[in-house]
Order: sequence, then structure tokens, then C-alpha cells
Amino acid sequence: MGKDEIELLFRVIPLAIGAAFTPSLFGLQLVAAVSPRWVSRTIATATGAGLAFALAISLLLFGFASLPADNRGQDSPLGGAIWLIIGIILGASATWLFMPHPELAKSSEMRLTAGLNKARPITFFGVAFALSIKDVTSFALLIPALHDIAASKVDIWFKIPTALLVYLIALIGVILPPIWRLIRGEKAEELLDKMFRFTMDHQFKILGVVAVFFAVYCIIIAAGAGKFGWINW
Repeated sequence: MGKDEIELLFRVIPLAIGAAFTPSLFGLQLVAAVSPRWVSRTIATATGAGLAFALAISLLLFGFASLPADNRGQDSPLGGAIWLIIGIILGASATWLFMPHPELAKSSEMRLTAGLNKARPITFFGVAFALSIKDVTSFALLIPALHDIAASKVDIWFKIPTALLVYLIALIGVILPPIWRLIRGEKAEELLDKMFRFTMDHQFKILGVVAVFFAVYCIIIAAGAGKFGWINW
């Protein structure tokens, strides 16, 4: 593995981790993991989220790979602009996310719990797909990551597993709860319930922290030598 490959991984993996912080989707999988038919429901939830992310990632990669040669390079002005714009958007959104939203938080939780006790797995699939498609924060973080993968000078056989790694990391929130339930059995329910309560009570603050951290991260990358070159680091 050469310098270009290592630098690419160091840039995109943090963004994939940030994209995994989706409180509503994570909360849905927690609900599924403690429900009576948890196996079929968690599989349906993970499949719905996985399909949505796969479609979005495929379209973004294809779009970036189709750009004219002058705008395709990871160190092109477009590359720097993408990172900078995403950083500014995340920073601006953090202001709203840190404001109190009690009614919105309550309605968000109700959508995850009302009627889902008797719901079929296909319902969990549909809700997970819808929540994923509307996940603006995650896709905002994936845009610069996928642009750099598509525009990188590394070999195509390194780009493919890197994109797959980003995809899998972004889905950690729907992968870990059923694994924990499988390992611990019914004993896992207490912890999963506590995690659901914490996630729902602090969902906007969680997104706010993610937005602030990655706003700074994206702006630093945009200003660095590999993008606009305003600062040498």
C-alpha cells in the first residue's frame, strides 16, 4: 500500500464514521432488536438502510467518475470546493441542531415506536429505507469521501474495496445492535433499551456534535495542500 492509498483512507474513513451517526435509523434498529421477531425485523431494517445507501453511493460515485478530466482530480478546485462547502453547511446546521426541539424530538420518537410492535418486517424495511434516503447529514459527509475515491489516482482495484469499506462503516448503526442481541440474547435488551432512551433524548445534540466536528475537519482538509493549498500541513 503506497502513500496515495494511505492518504485516501485517512481522509475518507473519518467521514464514513461520521455518516454512521444517524440517531433515527439507529433508534429504529434498536426498536427492532428488542422486539419479539427481532431477527427478521433487524434484517429488514439493515436491508432497507443498506439498499438506500448503496443506491446513493453508486449514483455519487458514477457521477463523480463521469466529470470532465479538469474537474475530476482530488486536488482540483472542485475537490477543494466540495470539502469547503460541506464544511460550511455542517457548521451552519450545527447552530440549529443545538437549539431545543422538544416537539420535533417527541414526534421523531413516536414515528419509531407507534404501531411498530405489530408491524411486519417489510414495514421496518420501508421505514429504514425512507429514513436513510432523507439522511441529509450522512450523505453530506459521504459526498467529499466519494468524490475523493472517484477522483483518486489509486488503482480501480483499491477504489472498489475503499468504497465498500466506507459503505459498511456508514451502516455500523444498523449492524451492531442485532450482533449484540445475537451474542447476549435477552440479556442484551436492557442495554439496548437504555441506548434507545439516550439516543432519542439527545438525538439533535448528537447530530450537532457530529456537525461541528466534521465542519472543522472538512474545512481543514479543504485548506490543506491536497486541495486549495492555503495552508501547508
